Amino acid sequence: MNELRKHKKRRIPKLSVKPEPGTMRYYASYRSTDSKPKRKRFTRDRKESEIAYHRWVVENYDQSARIVANDHDAGKANFDQSLPVIANAYIQHEKQRVRSDGARRAKGTISLRVFDDNRRQVVNILRWCKDRFKDRLSRTPFSELMTETDYESMMLHFVKRLSDSQINKHRQRFWDIVRFARRGPFRIRLSFGPEDVRSFGGTEARKERQMPTIDMIQKILSVASERERLWIWMGLGLGFGNDDLAHVRPIYFDSNSYDMRRGKTGLPRYGLMRPMVWLHFQGYLKKYPRKENELLFVTCKGNPVVWVRAKTEDEIKNGTSTSGPSQTPFKRCDSLSQAWNKLKERAGLKDWKEGFYLWRHLGATAYASRPGTGIAQLRTFPGHGKSNVADEYMKPLTPEIKDVVRWVNQMLDSDDLNAWRKK
Repeated sequence: MNELRKHKKRRIPKLSVKPEPGTMRYYASYRSTDSKPKRKRFTRDRKESEIAYHRWVVENYDQSARIVANDHDAGKANFDQSLPVIANAYIQHEKQRVRSDGARRAKGTISLRVFDDNRRQVVNILRWCKDRFKDRLSRTPFSELMTETDYESMMLHFVKRLSDSQINKHRQRFWDIVRFARRGPFRIRLSFGPEDVRSFGGTEARKERQMPTIDMIQKILSVASERERLWIWMGLGLGFGNDDLAHVRPIYFDSNSYDMRRGKTGLPRYGLMRPMVWLHFQGYLKKYPRKENELLFVTCKGNPVVWVRAKTEDEIKNGTSTSGPSQTPFKRCDSLSQAWNKLKERAGLKDWKEGFYLWRHLGATAYASRPGTGIAQLRTFPGHGKSNVADEYMKPLTPEIKDVVRWVNQMLDSDDLNAWRKK
């Protein structure tokens, strides 16, 4: 690594497409520590050069998971069985599962955000292994590299720095790599399995939310715009969060009910339309007309209020209009969260740390407190895929939020558009 220039975000050199004139050897261009351009030359054979090139990059660059093999069939007979190479192959396999923007949630596919999270976890594992094993990481086969003690040391390292949820995800990612290594062309196995080591990670305790008082809700509504007010009532009355509001279209609603499939779970989502929500919905459409299939809420540029898009190769390499070069493969905008933070500031509640998602939580709690509400109805209200998540809202209410929940239900059932203003 001494011959290479050291800085935080180094460009990974690429193997040349054509051999070098004169020597007829394949090469990779890079800059040395004194910023002079240099070439790392390999052999005249393309297959041999690719194997040597990947080994060279793994040994000289820290972020090993960024390496991409151009030819997956290269050197099958003598394929490198080191952990970085296996991890890179795993990441490339996961990348193929990423569905395009707006595509249906087909089984076996993942979103760009999930892929990026998985990739980061693999990089964290590789970084720990690089510190632990030094040069052995790229020279020793994965099956001979890590012992039970090494695995537990790695997980204890994460325990000191990460939440329970993240520890669990890193654990899952490691065993995903282990299972992937059993496939061809690697076909290797570790000498131990999950049953031979201590269990780390688990379900992180659900954080205690700071519920608003009736006075706080009235303050927020009084300074909110018509659009922001409708957001809040949809959160309370229909259980809509940020991503839900970004996909709302008039065709999903009428005066009696709503029917909308939630993107996160793909489950049917329907229920009764609450009078207060319908009054604000009608008022908003009267002022801002929309066609049946048009998005109800858009930004000033006509984009959804929440969107995630894949970056182009140029944006990853050179940066976007708002940030510099980054290996994160997607860009996300949540203008609803930005508007919510400004709304809290206008209401004099800047120190209240809750995000907009609180209204969905409070709305589900209020819905669960209504007489006759069962677990089946509650699942269709927030669009939860698992009943144990919906169970959280069925617990007895604490005295401090009983009055708030009762007031929310009274307001949602009111035919008076301004009922919430009354003391």
